[in-house]
Amino acid sequence: MADGRVRSLDATRGLAAVSVVLSHYVLVLADAGRRRYAHAYHTLQWWSYTPLGLAWAGRAAVIFFFVLSGYVLYVMWERGGLSYGAYLKKRVVRLYLPYAGAVILGILGAAFLYTGPLPGLGPWINKFWSWSPNASSLWEHAGFVDAFNSDRYDFTIWTLVQEMRVSLIFPLIVLWVRRSAWTVAWLPFAALAVATIFVRGAAAAAGGTWAATVMGGGLTAYSDTVYYLAPFALGALLACHRDAVKRHYLALSSWRRLVLGVLAFALYFYGSRTLAALGDHRMLVHDWPTMMGAALGLVVIAYEPAVKALLDHRLFQYLGRISYSLYLFHPLVLLAALHLFYGRIGLAPLLAGTFVATLLTADIAYRWLERPAARMARALGEGVTAPRTGVSAPSD
Repeated sequence: MADGRVRSLDATRGLAAVSVVLSHYVLVLADAGRRRYAHAYHTLQWWSYTPLGLAWAGRAAVIFFFVLSGYVLYVMWERGGLSYGAYLKKRVVRLYLPYAGAVILGILGAAFLYTGPLPGLGPWINKFWSWSPNASSLWEHAGFVDAFNSDRYDFTIWTLVQEMRVSLIFPLIVLWVRRSAWTVAWLPFAALAVATIFVRGAAAAAGGTWAATVMGGGLTAYSDTVYYLAPFALGALLACHRDAVKRHYLALSSWRRLVLGVLAFALYFYGSRTLAALGDHRMLVHDWPTMMGAALGLVVIAYEPAVKALLDHRLFQYLGRISYSLYLFHPLVLLAALHLFYGRIGLAPLLAGTFVATLLTADIAYRWLERPAARMARALGEGVTAPRTGVSAPSD
């Protein structure tokens, strides 16, 4: 497994994508004007503190994606033999082509399907597609890595912007992690995250040009990229030492591995919720228990035989294959369904039908966008070898 693909991690990526989808369905009810929707939302919020809430723990799933991406990108570098230029071309093609397809569909949806505010629903869902397409926004989306309003056409693409930026400098993360002792390798990224929070807080208090510079672009702000280096670096650190991690994990008794699994779940799922219940909503404090839980969970998922056997089920593997398209296209299906059928069909059956339509859309996008993009990315890297720098690029 040192160099091979970890099927259980692929499956978990699919489950995390489903979690994000369901979290957005729950947010459709947030601050709803209609009493029954508001009551349903508050009920779901209460249930979110039970283990059932894992099904719609969207923010935690995003942090897990970032940790997992760091792990996978590191393994890709070890498996490959590409120059930085070849790696970059492959990475851009792999992420950009499906992204471009989703943005184009989002533009068409905003232009032709948007019917105005959805009565009885809250401001979160009603803001999407409310901006008319214009040349400036099209240019910003085409650029992909700039700071811009990523809510216009597809409200999940902010994570892809952050991932693409980190991908640009990921070879530097690889170099640092490889050449540093594991006890200190993550500390600079942790320090950057802490510094980012303080800088953003000071900028928000100061306002004006400084606030616009530091926090401009909303979720695609460059300051957030600095903050999100931490989960990517944590995943890379796990990948760098994965053989030792696997050896130590499998040497543990069954009881200790169970305790580790419970701790991973508690940190990942309950860490942020406990802090929120105590009234602390700061991003840094919120995300770090989730990040540590995701890292521990990644170890359990990758190496625990019983978990690996469960996630080897064909359904979970299928969700893993279409996870990128599922994540990328579900906002478009949701917004299209709401603007076409809301008020004509009850919201509960409408969302249920939307989920089925999302799976079908993701399957089509996977076959017609993702797989061709992956083939093109592989072709770009064939025969291109890296100079002898001690770092290699991905083959996938």
